Amino acid sequence: MKKGKLSTRVGAVVAAAVASAIVVPLAFTSSHREAPSIMLDPSADNTDVYAWTAPDAGDSITVASNWIPGQVPANGPNFFRFDDRARYYINFDNTGDGVADVKYRYEFDTRIRNPDSFLTAGPNTTSYDGLNLIQTYDVTREEYKKGKLKDTEVVAEDLNAAASNIGPKTFPDYENDFVPGAISDLPGGGRIFAGQREEPFFVDLGAAFDAINVRVGTGNEGQGKDDFSGYNISSIVMQLPEEQVTKDGEPVAGMDSPNAVVGVWSTTERRRLEVRNADFDTGSPGSVGGTKNRWVQVSRLGNPLVNEVVIPLGQKDRFNRTTPDRDAELYGQFVTEPELAAVLNALFDIDAPETDRTDIVQAVLQGLPGLNQHSGPNAGTPVDTLKLNLGVDPSMSPSRFGALGGDLAGYPNGRRPIDDVVDIDLQVIAGILHDPQNAVPLGDGVDKNDTPFLDTFPYLATPVSGFDSSPSQRFEPAHPPTPAGGP
Repeated sequence: MKKGKLSTRVGAVVAAAVASAIVVPLAFTSSHREAPSIMLDPSADNTDVYAWTAPDAGDSITVASNWIPGQVPANGPNFFRFDDRARYYINFDNTGDGVADVKYRYEFDTRIRNPDSFLTAGPNTTSYDGLNLIQTYDVTREEYKKGKLKDTEVVAEDLNAAASNIGPKTFPDYENDFVPGAISDLPGGGRIFAGQREEPFFVDLGAAFDAINVRVGTGNEGQGKDDFSGYNISSIVMQLPEEQVTKDGEPVAGMDSPNAVVGVWSTTERRRLEVRNADFDTGSPGSVGGTKNRWVQVSRLGNPLVNEVVIPLGQKDRFNRTTPDRDAELYGQFVTEPELAAVLNALFDIDAPETDRTDIVQAVLQGLPGLNQHSGPNAGTPVDTLKLNLGVDPSMSPSRFGALGGDLAGYPNGRRPIDDVVDIDLQVIAGILHDPQNAVPLGDGVDKNDTPFLDTFPYLATPVSGFDSSPSQRFEPAHPPTPAGGP
């Protein structure tokens, strides 16, 4: 561990914020297929971002960012992989203005060793040398000052990306043979993994988008259907020493430190004009590979499901193209008057506030004072980033309700894979913290991931193999009702 326990004063401040309904972002699922354009481009589609302090790496920030939603494990013979024609980013804002101060860029390269074979790998493949189709990637660190590129450094080249888990005949011991080879140390400390993992997000997606059609009661008694059970995802998991992302380049001494809070989000870029198999590194200005054919952002994700539920259909594609510093200007009204509150009122006959939701603005865009709000001149600037206070020690008794359950190491202070953002946010939007009379313990009936997470890097679970593919078959067992906001 590192910085010591939470102070009584800070705990009281956060408790007061919770009691005032300033708790969690407006979100009840994950950004899969969230906008009309990006749903047609799954290899560029951000799904979830997680940022937390892992118990086994207390002086580091751990980020897991996922792409390419809905991977049915058996979808061969061409299995899932990152797109060589895209640039994938994990972004860090350490000043709170919604502009990236540090970016890590990932660019992939796929090669086929034997083009006369239809196989990705033959039977009993136990090493990367035995793969027929192999994907590698480079990592570039970019540093910015006031939005302008200050320094660029290639920090790693030709790293192995873990292949899709085809099955036990092809990969007899996938997790031991291929995952260690996809974990690489970075200069200056830290490590990285890229490749397929089991989908970590748990949600009754069918119920959520069938107008919050929870299957049993108000969804707090289990029996929901985990629609992502049995699916896989493409992940980049990065763990960096704190000083590589803080605004002063120093470790974080405690949760009150002025450098403690870091905002995180991920993005994807493509060339403005893209032609299959074109060589984008050559060409005269104005040609397919020329300087006028610049890279443009096509997808982004910070807090879960801002785009899907807060942003209306006509604005979703623009949201994916813009940067967090413009969120208040362009989208603030959709947060203060959330359509979801009106939907919950119609469905459950409750009294969820439908206007003037400044509580949501603070939670999703500003951060909680005393917990995960940036310090300095940009304190309280409304931007959609996943804000993490690196001075908060990991919880030894984590609650899936995060801060709502008294666990300040969890969502919305960053986001851990175990955090049940669905149940948290449905309860809050219903108004339980605005008025105790609105104690509607809403949830989706799915409380945890179907596969346990790992205790060590890369933390996300082993992907389901193609041979064992049986997606979306898990129903949460029935359990006694959980009080709204309870642990």
